[in-house]
Amino acid sequence: MLRRTVTLLAAVAVTALIPSAPARAVTSGDLLQAERRGADWPMYGRTYGSTRYSPLGQIDRRSVHELRPVWTQSLGTLDGLESTPLVADGAMYVSSAWAHVFAYDARNGRRLWHFAPQYPQGFGNSICCGPVHRGVALREDLLYVATLDAQLVALDRRTGAVRWRRPIGDWQQGVVTNSAPLVLGDRVVVGVSGGEFGVRGYIKAFHADYGYELWTTYTIPGPGEPGHETWGSEAWRTGGGPTWQTGSYDAALGLLYWGVGNPSPWLGDLRPGDNKWTNSLLAIDPGDGAIRWGFQYTPHDSWDYDGNNAIVLADFRLNGAPVKAALQANRNGYFYAVDRVSGRFLYAEPMIEGINWAHGIDPATGRPQVNEAMRPHFGGGEVKVIVPSMSGGANWFPMAYNPHTQVAFIPVNHWGVGMRPLEADEVIHEPGRSFVGAESWTYRIDANIGHLKAFDVARRKWLWDFASPQPLHAGVLATAGGLVFTGDQLGFFMALDQRSGEVLWRYQTGSGINASPVTYSVDGEQYIAVLSGYGGNLTHFFRGPRGGTLQVFRLSNLSPAEAGAGEWGPEENPHVVQPYPESP
Repeated sequence: MLRRTVTLLAAVAVTALIPSAPARAVTSGDLLQAERRGADWPMYGRTYGSTRYSPLGQIDRRSVHELRPVWTQSLGTLDGLESTPLVADGAMYVSSAWAHVFAYDARNGRRLWHFAPQYPQGFGNSICCGPVHRGVALREDLLYVATLDAQLVALDRRTGAVRWRRPIGDWQQGVVTNSAPLVLGDRVVVGVSGGEFGVRGYIKAFHADYGYELWTTYTIPGPGEPGHETWGSEAWRTGGGPTWQTGSYDAALGLLYWGVGNPSPWLGDLRPGDNKWTNSLLAIDPGDGAIRWGFQYTPHDSWDYDGNNAIVLADFRLNGAPVKAALQANRNGYFYAVDRVSGRFLYAEPMIEGINWAHGIDPATGRPQVNEAMRPHFGGGEVKVIVPSMSGGANWFPMAYNPHTQVAFIPVNHWGVGMRPLEADEVIHEPGRSFVGAESWTYRIDANIGHLKAFDVARRKWLWDFASPQPLHAGVLATAGGLVFTGDQLGFFMALDQRSGEVLWRYQTGSGINASPVTYSVDGEQYIAVLSGYGGNLTHFFRGPRGGTLQVFRLSNLSPAEAGAGEWGPEENPHVVQPYPESP
């Protein structure tokens, strides 16, 4: 019924409620200079380095207690919201579940237009973790969205009208697209999902103006390609390696960095070898799509430890020598630093306690020292409790990095998983059907599952740890005001002190938060925005409060009674940090 309702609602492709004012084109040069253009949030990670750090500091440690909601919009769904809003020239663009796209006046929330994609009959069975969507991309007068049925659509950013539409893949074969594209000059690069359906993963580039395909790079090497020998069978044809998180880009080096997900099926018995380039970081030439180098986090993965998570580009001194690093908080429980020039392993640090799928990481090569007792096999019994859970560690939700203090703010989860393999003859690949080979259960192993941690990447030192009783599945924003913003599954949107992890402000949004906050400035006023909408992968683990709203905040001189106070009553002080309520 829900799917049918969504299809009917999607019959109208674009609803322009209020004509939009002409918007200044966001050029490729603007995107390259995004670090200096602090007023806007023009791409998924704000900059090509994906730091999610903003130079805006009007909202700081002293003024954050005056933060108030100034406008809210319902996005008309109770499915999970995971999008990062984009802001340019006073307009905000945000996607919701099922890849609906909305444009708003960023000052007051006035809706400018709404794009509702139409889906073919029968679509929806190949979606792994709900109809979530993570964002859009901007260039010139176009807005790019990858719809869930693997279509790249270019919209007129003033009206929402479709300018062109191109296929990325075949949803009937299990290919789904839900990530934000990345614009590089005159091309739009996008990855795919489908690791749980036996696709052979790839990345595609399209011409930004006309939409024709420029190149396709498969993450699993075919016959005659370097790394093909690491499969040892025909399993490479259905071996997974999805690319469903947005990449990063170093313009000076001319390299595109993209994370690659799990092999398929989850259990490794049918695919002997390291299975390159699943669970890896790839450095790609954006001109022709050629893979320049790869680093594999988890060779021959048997635990669904994707390597998709956001890649942060950071320059710092390590052991007295300057390095250009690619940083990733990985599902397997380790935080990695890799030389982004050469792919050389720099270090890995455990993010949680009790990691037991591996005895450690080789300090010279970065190869894990696997604990084979924790590896499930076909026909075997349940293996438990494997730490971390197959959901991480760290999952897709992006960390933030302050380049001035060289501190990363990382959302991680401390839990375990049990895996019960099927019999080998039960694991048969059928296009568009689940191809995982095991059942799984999640185990709570600590009073607090969720942790937001601060890590000094140059000194390799953990600075503080903010704990939550439920998983943290929201992205992180760091600002020049010394603040870190994130949300939790209890519905709280909060600001923490970057130096100590102390919660300085929080607001009850009414639903668990899975999305990533952003900040922007219009007419000299700094705003903070976040989507509140529980759903997606978390629905497999526990029940949380549901909603579907976009909430925007800025500083105000209003009294608590005039502004409202979230979940607090009128006689309570909304600025006093309350202890966490009991876990639901």
